[in-house]
Amino acid sequence: MPQHLHIALCFPRINRRGGVERIALEAANFLAKRGHRVTLVCVECERSELHPSIKVAHVDAPLRPPAVRLWAFARRSRQVLKKLDNVDCVASFGAMSPRGVYWVQSVHAAWLDISGKKRKGLSLLKQKFNPVHPVALRFERRNFGTRHYDKLVALTPEVRDDLNRFYGVPEEDVVIIPNGFSPEEFNATRASRERVRVRDEIGLPAKARVIAFVANETERKGFGPLLRAIAQLNDPLVHLVAVGRLNVRAFDSEIESLGLTGRVHTIGPTSEVARYLAAADCFALPTQYEAWGLVIVEALACGLPVLTSRLAGASIAVEEGRTGFLLDDPDDAGEIAERLKELLAHWPVAADEISASVERFRWDRVLLEYEIVLQESAETRRKQGGSRGFFFRTRAASLPDGVKERSGVSVFFSARK
Repeated sequence: MPQHLHIALCFPRINRRGGVERIALEAANFLAKRGHRVTLVCVECERSELHPSIKVAHVDAPLRPPAVRLWAFARRSRQVLKKLDNVDCVASFGAMSPRGVYWVQSVHAAWLDISGKKRKGLSLLKQKFNPVHPVALRFERRNFGTRHYDKLVALTPEVRDDLNRFYGVPEEDVVIIPNGFSPEEFNATRASRERVRVRDEIGLPAKARVIAFVANETERKGFGPLLRAIAQLNDPLVHLVAVGRLNVRAFDSEIESLGLTGRVHTIGPTSEVARYLAAADCFALPTQYEAWGLVIVEALACGLPVLTSRLAGASIAVEEGRTGFLLDDPDDAGEIAERLKELLAHWPVAADEISASVERFRWDRVLLEYEIVLQESAETRRKQGGSRGFFFRTRAASLPDGVKERSGVSVFFSARK
């Protein structure tokens, strides 16, 4: 039986409408079901989605604009955390969250390094003067660069290497655990059952061949190149369903000039991503940088062949030529179009087989590893005789006797077949 802990789980939003938000929700519910006492330290959450034993410690901070949200949550979440009694471990998502075990969903410095080499002119100026970037980098430097953490969880070996390259984080400080998916929510059987109904709700033609795109931003995720690739297919039956917090209106003139008017269907932020994946014939995310890419595995779990880039951490889950394809250049609309044409043809691998290929990423398997990391962190603190207000103390120098160091490549990262 696991040792039961009081875990403070910290992130501004905890819901099913975003990537990290959904991961934090899954972690909280899993830990509560395992018997741990879980308190969410957040600005907002979907209480109806929470395990009944979970408590919420509200952080009074604005969610917009983003730069202000980072500063405000960083300061006020620590104030809230001080008032909690007998916290054994802090599970932190995002570098702005209080010190604890950080599950590093991305390294902001790595994305800026990649995008800075690609952007030119006005786009580069916008990046340089975007107030979010210096704030995000400041929190990464403070927490990662000065070892202000108890342990770091990286999604992939590449994220671990980015932490070392930009902040000098020692390899032994990092555990590699990928993100997962919920098989009850994302599965081929449900997708097949809901396919016709959801397509009718969206207003898709009966014979439409549908590409799903799920993201909360357009530039980094490759929305523009995807539109241009669809236009190159020159097939009026190909439609795009775009799900998430996306500024698609900024692409209205391009959509019209490409001849795609009426074929781009926008769905806003939703907690029902699985329903909209059910409407699709394939999934595409030509991302420029993606530490993981939660929806890539979710789409595969729904039985969809996937097109994404080799830059996505979750590309490890794609078996090339069997469950999808990986792009060499996510900006190359020609390459995207060529692969989409293959995916939208009669795909030879059955949906059930595609879904089965990602069984190892089920949340109930992934989060067992995460639970162990949290228990080890709490045990280290107790062995050192520190106070329960451990999130303000210096990092542990070593693990206690009898506790195995958890570092290196996770069992989830086996070689592709």
